[in-house]
Amino acid sequence: MTSKYELLKKVLSTIEVKEGSNKDNIIEEIQEELKEQDQDLYQEWEKGEFDVNHGFYISSYKVTLLMVAALNGHANIVEVLLEKGAHVNEKDWRDTTPLHLAALNGHANILEVLLEKGAHVNEKGWRDTTPLHLAAFYGHASVVEVLLEKGANVNAVDSEGFTPLHLAALNGHANIVEVLLEKGANVNAVDNEGWTPLDRAEDYAKSKNAVEVLLKAGGGSFVKARNKAKIAGGVTTLLGTAIAVALFTTGIIAAQLIPIVIAVVAVTAAALVVGCATYEWSKPSTKVDGAEKPSAVLTTNEQRGAAI
Repeated sequence: MTSKYELLKKVLSTIEVKEGSNKDNIIEEIQEELKEQDQDLYQEWEKGEFDVNHGFYISSYKVTLLMVAALNGHANIVEVLLEKGAHVNEKDWRDTTPLHLAALNGHANILEVLLEKGAHVNEKGWRDTTPLHLAAFYGHASVVEVLLEKGANVNAVDSEGFTPLHLAALNGHANIVEVLLEKGANVNAVDNEGWTPLDRAEDYAKSKNAVEVLLKAGGGSFVKARNKAKIAGGVTTLLGTAIAVALFTTGIIAAQLIPIVIAVVAVTAAALVVGCATYEWSKPSTKVDGAEKPSAVLTTNEQRGAAI
């Protein structure tokens, strides 16, 4: 059975590519297409007086047409919805905005439209994730550049202490690592586990190029020994925040797919553990023998304290 989200996505996709569509009539065309595709969703919207900010119930949460359009790259529909009064900073049940969704899927053109209409570039979603975190993690270089040009905080930290640089490094996006560093990213920012971007990059095989860029920029490592427990916890948290959670925060992932996503996270974390060079279960130190952590390198809590 087709999910409600898939139905909404199909409706908007049909209208987006429909020949001869008039922007002045797009809302009416969406109504007609929805009525043809799903009477229940149509009647739900009708009861809401066809409000462009109506929250369609997907399982137990709500999403708006703007969220669906932003996630799926429907530029014309995004523009019309905004002109008709759609709330550009509307949040779903996990505090995700249309800007987060456009960044998540790499839609730089939609990102610019949303920002022009007042979208908050540094808005924090679930677990304090910003649009820049998502773009950096998924490797959307054009989105990263747009966000930085519009004032995105290059050193923003989420609830786990991850900066966009941590996430770009982990996924081996060397080009994005370079851009972030050029814009002032702290090469030795430390997350809640005491790990720098270099630490994260070194524990993922795809990140060899990112490691080189970080080392050239003065990146350091302050974790003496890595072990399976630490990597499993760290990577699972990262993936949970930047992959699975990012999808959950859209408020539109089918409920039956959630266990599958969780399984993917677990398998990925396990694969990284197996590929780790260190297999001891001993608790790692946060400093190298004989070397103190440079005073310039602050933990996440220290960074937050300094900012107050």
